[in-house]
Amino acid sequence: MRHKITAAAACAAAALAIAGCSSGSSSGTGSSSSSSAAPSQLTVWRMGPSAASQVTWMNGVVAEFHKDYPQYKNTKVNVVWVPWANRTTDWTNALASGKNAPDITELGNTDTPTEASLGALANISTDLSAWSTKPDLVSGMLANDTQNGNVYGVPWFGGVRGIWYRKDQFAAAGITSTPTTWTELVSDAQKLMQKYPGTYGIGAPSNYTNAIVSFIWGAGGQVATETDGKWTADLTSPASEAGIKFYSDLLLSDKVSPSKYVGQTELGNPGATSGGSNEDFALGKLDMYIDGPWASAEFPANAVDKSNWASFPIPSQNGPTPAPAFAGGSDLAIWSGSKYKSADWALLQLMDSESNATSFANLQGFFPPFTSKLTGGAYSSSQLMSGFAKAATITQISPLNAKNWSTADATDAIIPTMMKALDRGANFSATVAQANTQLQNVLNTGQES
Repeated sequence: MRHKITAAAACAAAALAIAGCSSGSSSGTGSSSSSSAAPSQLTVWRMGPSAASQVTWMNGVVAEFHKDYPQYKNTKVNVVWVPWANRTTDWTNALASGKNAPDITELGNTDTPTEASLGALANISTDLSAWSTKPDLVSGMLANDTQNGNVYGVPWFGGVRGIWYRKDQFAAAGITSTPTTWTELVSDAQKLMQKYPGTYGIGAPSNYTNAIVSFIWGAGGQVATETDGKWTADLTSPASEAGIKFYSDLLLSDKVSPSKYVGQTELGNPGATSGGSNEDFALGKLDMYIDGPWASAEFPANAVDKSNWASFPIPSQNGPTPAPAFAGGSDLAIWSGSKYKSADWALLQLMDSESNATSFANLQGFFPPFTSKLTGGAYSSSQLMSGFAKAATITQISPLNAKNWSTADATDAIIPTMMKALDRGANFSATVAQANTQLQNVLNTGQES
């Protein structure tokens, strides 16, 4: 998922019901014991800027908290908006000093395993077991928050990638149903290119790890696995290599993706926000586009044929079940040092109730973490969202939640570098083997060698 990062935290207006930005927590963090007494204040760390819609949503939750829990009616909820770029430093400082810590914190779901292992998050297993909403949580999302049988957070919202297309183009090309296998995906891409000369069937940017991993998983492979704290890279397994080769062959053999996407992300050249496969799809130059439902906010204003936009999950190699999608998103957790965990849990479960989490997810173009919401109701009947909702029921996160994953992907760009070399004709076996060695080293040590 692409989080919007700002240079500094933004404060909510003073007139709002929620207390303004503050760096402290009156509940303190010196003890891991939990008091049932009503705290004078609870501090919630939210990530990103304080957009008006999010502040309004949070105000509503706080009002509900005061109404549903009269024992906390005088508890002030202090919301601190933390820039995504600052989150790790702020958590580390709060944990080390025992000061200026939150009572509840939002986390990117790839952050949760690391922060839990460092002792920053409280074990909420008992509270979660008694929560009536637990059975409806998407199992793959909740598994990310579980370590050694203990739960340290709850999924709040998520986003997955699927494949955008246009219903009228599929119909005109004689495609009667969306593809569920790789063979069908390539065949449909070729039919679209034949019907619409000058277009390409599907975009396969080389610098697009979060899409590429779905093809590895969709062949039954793994990027890497962890056993007893040690990571083993698995890019060279036959299944993983099949997924890598299929993605590269969209350009090399099948010729349904253009060479211009080599060295690009889905948004264009690294650092760009336009000019890539996203813009080409919006303007009708690309027939199918891999991204999440949030992508529409990044399409150019002159995007065409919007009324026919639709989606389907990324197919697996042989179908009919879709390939697992990387579930990026946010979790909610209670800080390990908070003195008021009963009040924390009361507020947290309201933030993550089915109604509140769904309304919050809808504000951002993401999904709530509840299976019933994804398989029925508004999402399943939506032309655009139904495919993404189906994809959201089959997800995976590991190893994209590994402590050193950001080094492997954002810093060293191991998978994008591998894919770029393959797209330019490098020897397949040698290139994948080199990436595999680098990935294993980075995941275990933080360094390629």
